[in-house]
Amino acid sequence: MFGMMSRALAGAATALTVLAIAFPTIADPATDWKCNAITEVPTDERIQACTSVLDSGKFGERGTISAYFNRAGAYSKKGAFELAVADYSELIRLYPRNMYAYYNRAYSYYQLGEIDRAIADYGEVIKANPKDQRAYYSRAVTYAKKGDFDLAIADYTRAIELKLDPSAATAGAYYSGGDLAPTAPGPSSQFNPLHLAAYLARGVAKSKQGNIDGAISDYESALALNPGYPPAYVYRAGAYRAKHDLARAMDDCDRAVAFGPKDPNAYICRSVTALALGDPRRAVAACDLAIERAPKAAGLYRYRAVAHLQAGSPAGAIADLDRSLELEPRDPYSAIWREIAGQRGNVPTTLSDATAKLDMTKWPAPVIRLLLGTTTADEVLHAADDPDPIKKKGQICEANFFTAELALQRGVKEEAQRLFGLALADCPPTFVEAQAAAAELKALGVNP
Repeated sequence: MFGMMSRALAGAATALTVLAIAFPTIADPATDWKCNAITEVPTDERIQACTSVLDSGKFGERGTISAYFNRAGAYSKKGAFELAVADYSELIRLYPRNMYAYYNRAYSYYQLGEIDRAIADYGEVIKANPKDQRAYYSRAVTYAKKGDFDLAIADYTRAIELKLDPSAATAGAYYSGGDLAPTAPGPSSQFNPLHLAAYLARGVAKSKQGNIDGAISDYESALALNPGYPPAYVYRAGAYRAKHDLARAMDDCDRAVAFGPKDPNAYICRSVTALALGDPRRAVAACDLAIERAPKAAGLYRYRAVAHLQAGSPAGAIADLDRSLELEPRDPYSAIWREIAGQRGNVPTTLSDATAKLDMTKWPAPVIRLLLGTTTADEVLHAADDPDPIKKKGQICEANFFTAELALQRGVKEEAQRLFGLALADCPPTFVEAQAAAAELKALGVNP
C-alpha cells in the first residue's frame, strides 16, 4: 500500500523544551546550565550535562526531577526512546502526579510500538485533566494506529468539542519529549490547528470504516475552518474516488495544487486520479512535478513507476523502481513492483537479491515468495488473514492483485481478470492497487 500523508496526521513535534519552566532547579548554573538551558544545546551535550547533575547528587529533589525530564527529552529527540521511557518512569516514581512525564512517556511508547502502554499513559493525563485537547487527540491517533477506529473517532470528537485550555497551551515543557498533536492551539476554535487536524483525522478514521459520506463531511468541516488547506482537498479527493466521482476528485486535486503548489502530495493526488480516469500519461506528468518537489522521496518513484507500467513503458518503471530501491532498499513494495516491471520489460529481475535486505517475517513477504515461486496463491491468501478487519482487507486486496499480475505474466488471462476484479472490489481507495486493477481490467477489455 502506498499511503498518502500518513505523517501529516501524526503532526509530531520533537523540538526540545526544558523543564525549568515547570520545575525551577536549585542547581548551580555554572555546572548544569547545559542540562537546563532554554537556548538550544547539542543533544549529546545536554544528555552528558544532565547525567552529571544526576550523578553528583548535589542538586536536591527539584534539580533531580528537572535533570531526568530534560535528559529524557534529549533522548527522545535523539530517537533513543527506550532510554527516554526509563527516565520518564523514574520521574513518575519520584513525582507520581507529573502529567508531563506521562504525556511524554506515552509518545515514547508510541514510537516503540507499545501502543497499549501509550494509550494507558494518555489516559492518565486525561484522568488528571478531562479537558486536555492534546491528550484526547494524541490518544485518538494511538487508537487509530491500533485499529480501534470507534475509540479513535470518540477521542477526535472530544478534542473537537473542547475549547483551548490556556494552562496546557502555555506549558511548553509538556511536549519536550515529542508530540502526536499539531502545533500549539490558537486563541479560538477558528484558528485552532488541533481542531483542523482532528476533523481531518476523524475523516480518515471514518473512511477506513467505510463511512465515506461521513469522511467527506469531516473534510468539509476542516475546509470550513481553513478553505486553503491542501490535505483536506487531497483526502476528500480520495473519498470521491471511492464513490467513483472522478470529476470531483480531480477538481479537489487541482485545488490542492492551487493552494499547495510545493506539496508533492497534491500532485500525487492528480496522478492517482488520472490513473483511475484511464489516463496514465497524465499520471506520469503529475508524478514528474511531485518528484521535482521531493526528489529523495522513494514513494514518489513507486507511484510514477506504476503510471509508467500502465502507460506501456516498463523501461521507465524499471528506472524509477531502481531509484526507489536505491533511496529505500528495505521497501518491499518497490521490490515487488520491480519484479513485475522486469518481467514485462524482459529485463533480469532483482527480487531474489532484494530479499536479503527485506523483512521476510511479515507481510508482504508471502507475496514476495509467491513471485519467487516458493509458495502458492492459496497460501498467500491464507497468510493475508488477520484479526484486524482493516488490515485484513488491505492484505487480501494485495494478495488478489499481485496474484493476478502473476497470472497475467503466465498468460492465464481469465484468472487474472477474475482476481483483478476482486482486487478492485476489495482494495481501499487509498491503495494504488485499486487504480492499477482498474487499469489492468481496461487493458484486458473489461469495463470496470
